[in-house]
Amino acid sequence: MSTIRKILKSAEIKRSDILYDLGSGDGRIIIAAANEYGIKTVGIENNHLLYLISKWNVKRYSVSSKVKLIRGDLFRQNLSEANVVVVYLTQRMNDKLKPKLEKELRKGTRVVSADHVFKGWKEVSKIKTGHFYCHLYKI
Repeated sequence: MSTIRKILKSAEIKRSDILYDLGSGDGRIIIAAANEYGIKTVGIENNHLLYLISKWNVKRYSVSSKVKLIRGDLFRQNLSEANVVVVYLTQRMNDKLKPKLEKELRKGTRVVSADHVFKGWKEVSKIKTGHFYCHLYKI
């Protein structure tokens, strides 16, 4: 099973979910979630080149109706619509992001962090994905 599939599997996705990928890069996670689970996804990416690549990938895989791309700073975006959040950031970014997630996410929202933890949050599960772990939390 690919790393992306393991990340998505660890999120316990349901058909009604809206998945946000914070720092979505080239769009692999949001495209896979839209394709494999048929859910609405939102990718937030600040890097202009990666944003353009993800736009191209969304068209290439014909998932435009399920994927919304936002180019911008993830700290300036409203995350309250999400009930699944995926991050593959540094530990420092996770630490900085934690108060925003606690403030904006609804009770029951699942947060999957690839490789790094959210200190002080209780893990629901931890899955080995190649060279790192995916940590699942519920708000």
